Amino acid sequence: QADPKRFPGGIRRLTDYVHSKGLKLGIYSDVGNKTCAGFPGSYNHYDLDAQTFASWGVDLLKFDGCNSDSLELLAEGYKRMSLALNRTGRSIVYSCEWPFYLRPVQQPNYTEIKQYCNHWRNFYDVYDSWSSIKSILDWTALHQDTIVKIAGPGGWNDPDMALVIGNFGLSWEQSVTQMAMWAIMAAPLFMSNDLRHISPEAKRLLQNKEVIAINQDPLGKQGYQLTKDKNFQLWERPLAGRAYAVAVLNQQEIGGPQKFTFSLTFLGNGLACNPACSIRQVLPASRDWGVYSWISSLSVEVNPTGTVLLKV
Repeated sequence: QADPKRFPGGIRRLTDYVHSKGLKLGIYSDVGNKTCAGFPGSYNHYDLDAQTFASWGVDLLKFDGCNSDSLELLAEGYKRMSLALNRTGRSIVYSCEWPFYLRPVQQPNYTEIKQYCNHWRNFYDVYDSWSSIKSILDWTALHQDTIVKIAGPGGWNDPDMALVIGNFGLSWEQSVTQMAMWAIMAAPLFMSNDLRHISPEAKRLLQNKEVIAINQDPLGKQGYQLTKDKNFQLWERPLAGRAYAVAVLNQQEIGGPQKFTFSLTFLGNGLACNPACSIRQVLPASRDWGVYSWISSLSVEVNPTGTVLLKV
């Protein structure tokens, strides 16, 4: 039942309005009997709720995992809702929190999760702060051996879907870092900001077609951290057409721009630049760097908490 104050015309009317703008509408529910905020959940009403969402014209379901009595019921609920959504005949993206609730107790079976979910949360909510973005990147790098290989068309790791670019918590450099790293991680891209107050710079960054093309690369492989020292992180992501996206992140939070130098033989198990490659900078600004040979070194100047995103 729709809240009569917030949604006086009901959800179907809201969906029609959103669709008229060329946008899609997602809705939130929970595998348990109550949502995390205490509203009614979907427990034992999976088919009814799925049919209701479909009748409203909903395009995505974000399905949380609060108030489930056991891990067995949690798993059963996520599976049942997946099957119920498919039975509606409507294409509805299924966003799960399944592994996040499993992790404190057991290692998630990502092969099983991918059979049922389109993307899944592994870690805490993202907040409008640099410390939040940093903690998500650290967690992802720490667990990349178990999560990177499962990602691909139809199923994605979700480092929490929200891009907080255009709010108040991130500096410009940190906004560039979130956009670049979410593209490297093949993350679902959802904006969490107030479009009435977004700056032109933030809007341009969020609409950067070169970055979005990396994020949406048809190969569908998730990127990973290659190396890290006390100041810098080097990440790469294999792309279609034997290309690679490469991100150099400056972890320092004080001081000025710093140089990071690495050998191109590092990239793509030595294959990315063999015998030569062209390099283009995508972020923070777009420009061609020219052609490099396999044995070249590359020096990248990066601002504190910033990232330089390259396409090789």
